[in-house]
Amino acid sequence: MERKTFTFKNKISQAGFIVLIFFTSLFAHPLNLTKMDLNLSSKVLHLRFVSFNVERAFNKSYENENEIKKDYLKIINLTKKHLLIYSENKPCRLKPLNFSVKNEIVIDEYFKLLCPAGDLKIKFDLFFDIDPTQIGTMKITYKNREYVLNFNAKNRLRELNLKKEVDFFQFLKLGIFHILEGIDHITFLLMLLLPSVMFNKKINFALRDIFLIVTAFTVSHSTSLVLSAYGIVMPPADIIEILIAFTILLAALNNIFRVVSHKKEWFIAFLFGFVHGFAFSEAIRDLKLEINNFLEVVLAFNIGVEIGQIFVVLFTIPLFYLLIKKLPKSFYVLSTFGAFIAFLWMVERIFSLNFMPF
Repeated sequence: MERKTFTFKNKISQAGFIVLIFFTSLFAHPLNLTKMDLNLSSKVLHLRFVSFNVERAFNKSYENENEIKKDYLKIINLTKKHLLIYSENKPCRLKPLNFSVKNEIVIDEYFKLLCPAGDLKIKFDLFFDIDPTQIGTMKITYKNREYVLNFNAKNRLRELNLKKEVDFFQFLKLGIFHILEGIDHITFLLMLLLPSVMFNKKINFALRDIFLIVTAFTVSHSTSLVLSAYGIVMPPADIIEILIAFTILLAALNNIFRVVSHKKEWFIAFLFGFVHGFAFSEAIRDLKLEINNFLEVVLAFNIGVEIGQIFVVLFTIPLFYLLIKKLPKSFYVLSTFGAFIAFLWMVERIFSLNFMPF
């Protein structure tokens, strides 16, 4: 096959612009997640969410951390209004313990839970009115057992029988949500899959290459996820984030300059997949799970990641296949876009900036 080169003299067609807009809109809205950690032994509740939710709730803009802290009473009252906890059908009271802001973005709230012990009924609808796509996840620790309750705009009320052990399917859902919010992981995967569509004339050959790439990525990132989640190998999180952006940049540039053949993209997926697995493990470690449920949680979470990954592939690849076969130059448009986004991520993460919207 004759080697194809990309030149900027070629005008991007109108259809290319449409695909570019679609690609941006598809992944430009990261998952809006409020994380909650309730320890029933110490009766301490920790909430973590992003400041832009508060800005939209109060219809104002904060310039720095000090401005956010000045409104801490309003923010605490907002939280207490939209998070109601009942134990044995008796209302619990939330007593503020601490309030902090990190990097002008992340807000942490700590409350003392004042109520009798017993089965829980929890209503959570914080920020759902301003963003119905938001998700709330509460991890509850009780007698060395962990439980996870997930909230969304359609399911704002949850009940917990404390005699029930960790629900496998709750962590399965958490894994699915995590991959869907991982815009960088999805971008990396798509950059690897595009050559299979571009350079295979027959669909069965393209599907074979896609299967090999996804399998190789799954094996490697699952391995590093387990190693890191168990604390065997724990590279610095900030270094991993930079390396993830770098892997995306290399994969996108390889699409343009074709250093590695599309038949060997699976090797790139396998090699770089280890880096992405370390990032996945951060979500597991953030839950601070006890060892008695750890294997079940890691397994469920990883299967969820794979389900989310398959969903992305099934949704995007047919669209890209139709596009690239009709407009081959769109392959280079998408790859250039991927390289550009990866470069911005690298700059942002190296210099600890926060200018990217996703």
